[in-house]
Amino acid sequence: MAYDISASRNRNSVTKVDSSRFYSEYYGHKVRHLEVLLPQLRADTDSLIWTAGDSSLDNKYWFSDIRSAVGLAGYEQVLDPPRCNADVTYWLNYLANARGSRLGAINTAVEATTLNERTFRLRPQDRFLRDNIQSNDILIVSVGGNDVAMAPTPCTIFSILSMVKLPSWCLKRGCVVGSMPCDEYCCGCGPAAMGSCLCAFPPCFGYLVHLFGTRVKRYIEKLVAKTKPKTILVCMYYYLDENPTPSWAGLALGCLDYNSSPHKLQTLIRRAFVEATSKIEVPGCEVIPIPLFNVLDGKNSRDYVARVEPSSEGGFKMAEYLLDTIQRVDAIGDGGGRIGDVLPTTSITMARQ
Repeated sequence: MAYDISASRNRNSVTKVDSSRFYSEYYGHKVRHLEVLLPQLRADTDSLIWTAGDSSLDNKYWFSDIRSAVGLAGYEQVLDPPRCNADVTYWLNYLANARGSRLGAINTAVEATTLNERTFRLRPQDRFLRDNIQSNDILIVSVGGNDVAMAPTPCTIFSILSMVKLPSWCLKRGCVVGSMPCDEYCCGCGPAAMGSCLCAFPPCFGYLVHLFGTRVKRYIEKLVAKTKPKTILVCMYYYLDENPTPSWAGLALGCLDYNSSPHKLQTLIRRAFVEATSKIEVPGCEVIPIPLFNVLDGKNSRDYVARVEPSSEGGFKMAEYLLDTIQRVDAIGDGGGRIGDVLPTTSITMARQ
């Protein structure tokens, strides 16, 4: 008989979670499952990597690549049978184990969610993260793409469409002199977002910077309101698959001219990384901007599902890049150096081109 969380316990008194149900949940993982997993992860690791945001990190729904959980701290003991779908979090755990690291990873990102809905109230998985993250942990955040592609507000639609219709030279020279530092709870259609347009060239670029700068920062501040982790990795999105195959985001990609001129949206992504993501600061935390477009560049369709979701292969590449960055941060913390040395030197240079 299938079960969710079994009433029985094994010899070591570890409560079990049905692995198929753990991975079949569309919207992230159920909090009651995470509540069973977390204590075992804490017992088997020195610190945890928490993922938060949307399906750019919670990509398990989009494929079935079932692999053994044997050797993965926490998961081997809790999942029954001990098998995982190879999402981004699986690869973080797999690579950490392969490298002999005492790191574990837990996914609280949620598929098909937006910044807008979190303006008023955090999702249950977000609150679970907020209540359980510790000072020695690492937080990875990737969010905002669905506010453009899945559930855009009228202001978002106008701003993004206005920019992709501009000539490429105008996008490449986009700049910002400032952005309103508040999120006014109007889902990107209030005076702060609109006022940010007055501080940028082209004007609508200020809207994008407010979305991926100020509003992402406010979301992160809510996540770490109780405890500040030692490191926060803030991701800017990867480039989407340039091959015009069927996708739930096909209409949005067509409107954004991605099928004919992908370089325009890619330029906006790079510029938003420089002017928004790279300038996010959270007091008490080391914040590292992560250009995922350095990992998934839109050229290899095997990295994607439905053009916009990371495949298992794409998730592996992302996890490898993220873990490399985390270990560079740890190495600098142990032996001195500059945080500016954490990312490859090409990251900011490429984004400015």
